[in-house]
Amino acid sequence: MISTTRIALVAIALTTFACAPDLRSDDDGEDAGAHDAGPVQDGSIPSSSGPFRHTVNDDGTITTIVDATEGTAYLDLESGLAVTPADPLDSRDWDLAFTRFSIITNGGASGTGGAAAARLPEADFDALDTAPETGWIADGPDIEEDTDAFPESAFNGGVEGANDWYDYDPSSHRLTPRDVVFVVRTVEGHFFKLRIEAYYDDAGTPAVITFRWARIDGDDVELPDAGPPDRPDAGGDAGVDPIPTDAITVDASARDAFVYLRVGAGVVDIADPETSLDWDLAIRRTLIRTNSGESGTGLGGARSAGAVELERVIETDTIGFVVDDIAASGIPGAPAEARSPILASWYDYDPTTHAVTPKDETFVVRTARGGYARLRIWSWADGTFRLSLEAIDVAPQEHAIEVDASTSNVWAYVDLHAAALVTVAEPATDATWDLALSRTLYRTSSGTSGPGQGGAIDMNVADPATVLELPSEGFVADDERTIPGPPGSPTYSGNGALEGWYSYDPTTHAVSPRATTYAVRLADGSVGRLVVRAYASGRSTLGWTYAGPGRTSVAASR
Repeated sequence: MISTTRIALVAIALTTFACAPDLRSDDDGEDAGAHDAGPVQDGSIPSSSGPFRHTVNDDGTITTIVDATEGTAYLDLESGLAVTPADPLDSRDWDLAFTRFSIITNGGASGTGGAAAARLPEADFDALDTAPETGWIADGPDIEEDTDAFPESAFNGGVEGANDWYDYDPSSHRLTPRDVVFVVRTVEGHFFKLRIEAYYDDAGTPAVITFRWARIDGDDVELPDAGPPDRPDAGGDAGVDPIPTDAITVDASARDAFVYLRVGAGVVDIADPETSLDWDLAIRRTLIRTNSGESGTGLGGARSAGAVELERVIETDTIGFVVDDIAASGIPGAPAEARSPILASWYDYDPTTHAVTPKDETFVVRTARGGYARLRIWSWADGTFRLSLEAIDVAPQEHAIEVDASTSNVWAYVDLHAAALVTVAEPATDATWDLALSRTLYRTSSGTSGPGQGGAIDMNVADPATVLELPSEGFVADDERTIPGPPGSPTYSGNGALEGWYSYDPTTHAVSPRATTYAVRLADGSVGRLVVRAYASGRSTLGWTYAGPGRTSVAASR
C-alpha cells in the first residue's frame, strides 16, 4: 500500500505557448529550488523530478503522475521541478503540494507565496485559454465540518467534502475524479489549467495521481485576502491533539483482568479469549495485546504509523505488521508474558513522578479476522484510557526486494511478511522464512525445503497489475529437483513452479526475467503476488505484493 489510504496530487505546468515560463531541468532531475534561470523557449520540462513524472502530449499539454503515497510532494509549476522547502510556510519555491488526496496552494493558510486556485465545474479543459477574473480561493484552516484533517483549498474541503476534487464510493472505498477544471495562479503570477484524471496507478495503488495541465493566459484577477499562514502555536500545547468527542473510554485499571475491544464495537465481553476471534485488542493497565501470536488465535498484529495525525491514516499497506510474543514488561520482578512488541511503546514513563503519558504516535492494528484499523491513545489515568480505534482501508503496495544470491550453493532467505532478508541457520525447521534464492534457483518453505505451507503457481500472466485475485489452492510445493543443465547435473531441493522464471540465451549466456506473474504462498499459508523485475549475476530484484493474512486479493479494499 483507502490507504487510507490517503491521496495527494499536484499540478505542474508549462506548454509550448509563446513566452513560455522557466521549465529548466538539471542533470539528475532534482529540485534546484530557485527561479533565476531564463525561460526555456521550447517549453520543455524534465521527464521526472522527485516524485513527479512528466510527459508532453502532442497538443502541448502535459500529463503528470505524482507519487503522493508518502509524505508531502511540493511542486514548482514554473519549472516542473520537485522542491524540498526547509519551511513550507515561508518558502516561495513551490506552488502546489500533494499529500495523498490533499492538494494545497502556496497561499492563505498554507504559505506566504500568494498562490490561489479557482474551480470551474462547467469548463471545457481543451477550450479554456484564459484564467477567470473572479472565483479565486485561497487556502484556509481546516474546518470541523469536513471529513479530513487538511487545510481547506479549492481542491479539498467544504462541508461534507463539497469542494473535494473527487467523489468517494463508501461501498468500494474508491475515489473517482470529478469533472472539474482547476486554474492555479502561481507565486510568480502565471496561470495554469489543470484536470485530475486518476487517483490510482495501473496496479491499483492509491495516491499515485495523474493529471493533465497547461499554461494559459491571464491578467489581473480578484484574489481573496486570506490573512497570514496558519502556523501552529509554538507554546506549551503545541502538537497536542484534543481528545475527539467520539473517543472510547476503556477502564482497564484492574490488575488481574483484561478488557477486550473489537473494531466497530468498542468494549466487548469475551468468554474464551484464547480461542475467540471476536476481540482485536486486549488491555490491562499499560499492557496491550493483539489477537495474534502468543496472545490469541486470530490474524492480528500491529505496526507504527509514526507521529502522524490520526485522520491522515486512512489506509494501510499489508507489510510490516508484528504479531505478539512473550516479553518482559520492564517492571522489576514482573513476569514475562504475551504482549504486542509494537504497542509496548505507546507511552512514556517518568520514574520520578510515575506519570504515564501517551506518545505522539498513531498505530495501525490488524484485526483478528484480517481487517485493519487505526489506533490512537489520547490519555491514560491509572488504567483508564481515552482512545480511538477505527476501521480503515487496506491498499497492498508492491515492494522491491533486493536479494544478493550470487554465491553458488549459498541460499539467501526472505521473510515476505516484512519484505526483507532474514538470517536462517536451520531452514528445515525455521518458520521465519518464506522464499529462498541461490543464483537462479528458488525455494519456498514447503515440502523438502522447509516446515511451512509455502508453494508457488505460475499464473502465466505478463502484466502483474491485472492479477488482483490470487488462488487459495493448487500451489506447487518443493521437492527434490535436477539443476537445469546437461545430463548428470546435481539435484537440489526447490520449487518446480518457479524454475521457469527466466529465459537463457545460450549464445550470450545472458539470463533475463520472463514476463510472468507468480502467486506465492507463505509459510503460514497467506498469499501474495511475485514478479522478478531484474537479474544480474545472481543479484535479483523482486516485486512483491502481499495480500495479508486471511485475504487472497491484492486490490485496495476495506
